[in-house]
Amino acid sequence: MIDLLFAMALASTTTQGTAEISAIPADYSVLETAQFSKPIYFMQRHEMAAERAAKKANCKLPTAEQWVYARIEAAILVTPDGELAKIVPVESGCRELEVYMVNHLSKYGNKAGPIAANGKTKWYKTAMHFRWPE
Repeated sequence: MIDLLFAMALASTTTQGTAEISAIPADYSVLETAQFSKPIYFMQRHEMAAERAAKKANCKLPTAEQWVYARIEAAILVTPDGELAKIVPVESGCRELEVYMVNHLSKYGNKAGPIAANGKTKWYKTAMHFRWPE
């Protein structure tokens, strides 16, 4: 589940004017998947940076057919105007990739266009996928 202390430390990405922030649902799987209006900026250099961070931290990630795979998930709080207010990673076993995802979403998430929040503050789920050779 979500490591609350870690989540509180990383979830400092807040937007001014968020009047009421609801609690994260206990069951992450019930959240609706976020639909950004444009793809989030992600290039090969971002995947290479994530690979370096995971290797440096000696993360144990799943492998198949000589490739390392990582799926990093997060709950994101979206304001009524579609802006990211908070990003809370789901514990994956590789804290460095969780930090990388939070930083990446913080930088590029709002540039990907608003998420339809239907006029209210709402939690969604999202994920980033990484892959590199063993």
